[in-house]
Amino acid sequence: MTAFDWGGFEDAVTERIIGAARDLLTGAAGQTPYALALSEFYAETAGVIYLPLLALATEESVPDRDCRFSPPDWVHVADEWAAAPPVDDWARRLIEAVDGLPRARWQECHGRYERTMLDAMARAKRSLVADGLLAPSVVCYLDDEEGRLLRRSVTDAELVEHFPYYADAATAEAELVALPAAARATRLAAAAGLVPGPARAPGPLGSERATQLLLELGADAVPAVIDGLAHPGTRWKAAKLLADLHLPTPEVLTALHAHLRGDDEEPNRNWVAVALARLGAGHTLLDRGDLPASTVACGIAGPYRSFRDHAVGHLPLDYGLLGAALARADLAPLLAEELAPGRGECTLDAADLPGAVAGLDAPHALIRRHAVSVLSWALGPVGDLELEDGVRATALDRIRAMAVAPTTWAE
Repeated sequence: MTAFDWGGFEDAVTERIIGAARDLLTGAAGQTPYALALSEFYAETAGVIYLPLLALATEESVPDRDCRFSPPDWVHVADEWAAAPPVDDWARRLIEAVDGLPRARWQECHGRYERTMLDAMARAKRSLVADGLLAPSVVCYLDDEEGRLLRRSVTDAELVEHFPYYADAATAEAELVALPAAARATRLAAAAGLVPGPARAPGPLGSERATQLLLELGADAVPAVIDGLAHPGTRWKAAKLLADLHLPTPEVLTALHAHLRGDDEEPNRNWVAVALARLGAGHTLLDRGDLPASTVACGIAGPYRSFRDHAVGHLPLDYGLLGAALARADLAPLLAEELAPGRGECTLDAADLPGAVAGLDAPHALIRRHAVSVLSWALGPVGDLELEDGVRATALDRIRAMAVAPTTWAE
């Protein structure tokens, strides 16, 4: 692949943003602009990257205060700005350059693309202000779903004044980081939804970020998460987080076993079973005569499902547990449903490769299908496995051979 000219791309995008902004300002003549935004960013990992929309907000055209910094609700939108030459050609060349790249390489290019768009917007604002078309106070920013680019595209003062949610979250996180680990875990557990009680408005940190920070605490988070197991309303989430922490200590396993009850609510029961299996204690589920078969099957399937990817670590893929469960007539059809295509499969890393390859020779068709699926994904363009070309080609050739051999899939 020919190296993509990021500098040329940035120059072209900058000039086109300036031109499109001029057109928007002409259409809003007599109005008072207060924001210009690139929004609706779209990309597919190892696939296409599309250029965003450009939108202008004025005091007169956005009367709803709740929509003040919500570009999809603005009137003045240049949705075809990137379709004009020469940016249309650059957009096509960008897709050609990144579509089909291995995941790691694609992510590198996507990061470079983000930096380019940030720089292009900053350059465009400087030019528009210098020409007297925008006041320096106009907020020119990138509006992305996660808010990462937004925070990088505005000043600290703009963040506090116009996007207080992000500023408050940053302040709350800084205050938490300064706390001792135990106190931090308690606060994070509450923010992550592990404290029972009536529903409350989300705090400035947000449950998703609180959960991420809780996982980063590692062993210091365990006591607070175990406390969440004691309450029916938070048990399922606590069980999932214990599995995501990936610390199969006696303390954790004992707590999970104590809350695996046949008379518990089904979601709680199933998530506790999944946590035990993901932490290496799945064989104990097969010995429990007091559990519904559906819960046992759900738990057994846990290490092979996509929820495993949420964890900070995991045990290497091993089909031994699944094979033992498939030997039971009451579990086999339930496991086929749990691991049916489209239900979500785990993503392989290098430590999983031996177990996945061994699964190609398993006696059960369900295991062979799962192994083929996860290996095909991992060895394809979006996979993270760094393998020699010869090893990759050999594995793919074997999978292709299995696909054209019907007897390979027979029970």
